[in-house]
Amino acid sequence: MKVLISHSYFLYQDAKEAAAGKPYPPLASITLAAWLRQEVGVEAEFYDVTFDRDHTRLAAAISAYQPDVFILYDDDFNFLTKMCLENMRQAVFKMLAEAPHPGLFIAHGSDASDQAEAYLRTGFDVVAHRNAEKTIVEIMKRLKNRQAPEQLTQLDGLSFLEAGQYVQRPPGKTNLPLEASPLPAWEKMSLEPYREMWRRSQGYFSLNISTSHGCPYRCNWCAKPLYGRTYKALPPEQAARHFHYLAVELGAEHLWVTDDIFGLKPGWLKAFADALEALNLHIPYKCQNRADLITEESARQLARSGCREVWLGVESGSQKILDAMQKDETIDAIRNANRLLKQNGVEVGFFLQYGYPGEGLKEIRQTLRLVRECLPEHIGISVSYPLKGTPFYDQVAGRMGEKKNWKDSGDLALMYPGAFHPDFYRALHRYTHHYFGFFSLFRRQPLRKKLRRIAAQVRHIPGMISARLEMQKLR
Repeated sequence: MKVLISHSYFLYQDAKEAAAGKPYPPLASITLAAWLRQEVGVEAEFYDVTFDRDHTRLAAAISAYQPDVFILYDDDFNFLTKMCLENMRQAVFKMLAEAPHPGLFIAHGSDASDQAEAYLRTGFDVVAHRNAEKTIVEIMKRLKNRQAPEQLTQLDGLSFLEAGQYVQRPPGKTNLPLEASPLPAWEKMSLEPYREMWRRSQGYFSLNISTSHGCPYRCNWCAKPLYGRTYKALPPEQAARHFHYLAVELGAEHLWVTDDIFGLKPGWLKAFADALEALNLHIPYKCQNRADLITEESARQLARSGCREVWLGVESGSQKILDAMQKDETIDAIRNANRLLKQNGVEVGFFLQYGYPGEGLKEIRQTLRLVRECLPEHIGISVSYPLKGTPFYDQVAGRMGEKKNWKDSGDLALMYPGAFHPDFYRALHRYTHHYFGFFSLFRRQPLRKKLRRIAAQVRHIPGMISARLEMQKLR
């Protein structure tokens, strides 16, 4: 049985990310290839579209290989694919119009789930929803046993067309056991284009790794339907061996841990740091966490294990907005986490989002004040983005216009009526970056960094003034 796996993230269709020069391989896609080898005994081919300029080479790969099964499996671990970007969907649909259809075509990903009927009517035979590894393994087992494709429709977690009508089966309730997961099939892709771009833009090479699935918290805008509100983690010793493989065998000099929350289980971080120490491995990495989970002990163990950056889902400096988001977190917890991490030499990143319902100028000023107080080393800024399957989407769906998704990750469109004009939030995005750049002067830092910050003020001060004037006009 000839199987071809690919994905839909075309880097050069996303100008902001292409300019950043920090691409990560499609981790979920090559993990599926490893699952198929381990559970079904099928050796899948893999085609990576990341650096393709358009859809044509993927269409040509399908034409040349003539797979019995083609699986478009998007990277569930990458927030860029969870955004359901229109440019990527259009590239896939253009590919479907040009490629032959020699066998079963399966689509999986956040966008395929959200737009399942469109994917089916454009050329896919089935859409596998949410945590789909087990579903696709079951499909492949049945095909290997020569069951007819029509029998696949008995499986949960699938959508398909039946007599021209859209049908969606109930969601699958379980997934393959995380502790049994194989190493992703890294050998099926070339890492050289990634290595080259990273070293050219950043001076080092970073790879991505996943050590857990899911998140038990209830933030109402977050795309948790992939793994739900459960939390499962690899044993710390197994996670350490995966770190070792990426560093020693693949030559990674830095790692991004894609987990929603890293090291949630009590005692996990200490055991992980011990395991890395036993392997004599110290590789810098960044991860995501919640402010209220950062304690003196966890901050110490993160630092001991080599963590360089922890990104916190701060979202807003307004307690009112955090409560509306159901974050179950306080501003004081954010301040405390920022302090503890810095005391242990770990840099702090703040994820911020503007435009959530109920936010006005007062709440925006509170967010800016929190940035000024805490002086994190990094910030990431977005506007609230309604994702299907979340309570937040249900809350605003009736007020959304025709635009349901961003064109690319730099779009920043507020897709429902906010307190201000949509362009106000784009100006606020620029203002916050310049504001952050200006106040970074006052962070404790080596002299060389301080001098660079001083030199950057020729950009930040005029940028703040320009963006603020535009915001006042748009108000």
